Amino acid sequence: MVTDHHLTVQDKLVLAAYGLELKGRSPFTAEDLVVAAWGDYPDTFGLAGYKTTEGRLMYPDSNRVFAEIMGSKPVRKRGLLVKTGRKMYQLTEAGRHHAELLSGRSGFGVPQKSGLSRDVRYEIERLMESRAVRKYGSGQFEDITFFDVCGFYGISPRSSAIQLQGQVANFLGILKAAKAAAGEETVTLEHGGKGYDGNRIENLVKVHEFLQNKFKNQMDIIKKRTDERK
Repeated sequence: MVTDHHLTVQDKLVLAAYGLELKGRSPFTAEDLVVAAWGDYPDTFGLAGYKTTEGRLMYPDSNRVFAEIMGSKPVRKRGLLVKTGRKMYQLTEAGRHHAELLSGRSGFGVPQKSGLSRDVRYEIERLMESRAVRKYGSGQFEDITFFDVCGFYGISPRSSAIQLQGQVANFLGILKAAKAAAGEETVTLEHGGKGYDGNRIENLVKVHEFLQNKFKNQMDIIKKRTDERK
């Protein structure tokens, strides 16, 4: 557990989720996260009115956690946590990287390792090899389809508004981490990838802006969809 001084509620949930992942529990249930968050941060996620003689809140407050992860709360809008099924969740690549930075486990700032987890580097490689990026790079702008957009962000035409918001936020979080790690150097990717530098990251930003503009109508339809489709 990381000392909770200056941590936000969302930070604490992400760290609790990261603790579950370190134990091999990913994806995890909402109830798993309730117990883990209360165990690590009882003052934040404990049920008020029931204390031990030492003053510790004795029981977890499930509603406190459910309100943060089941609705349109920041932890999902920020792209840190994603819903994978009925009451099942897991950290996104950006969420995992955020937890690693908070907990001091990432090795951030160590040049030879790029300061990025394997999952983040894998996701950057996936983005750079996506159909949308390849078509954009070869000037085939009109050939880019909404199917390519879905592949780029990891959504589907049936996604809900919060799923779209979360995946876009996850994408932006990954780019921010990648740009900070790269600096003026070229970072090696997984699986023999060509690597990337600041220019290739900026190209992903350009693709993102292009997709947001060209497919605005389709995006707007999803943004108006408030239900959580299974």
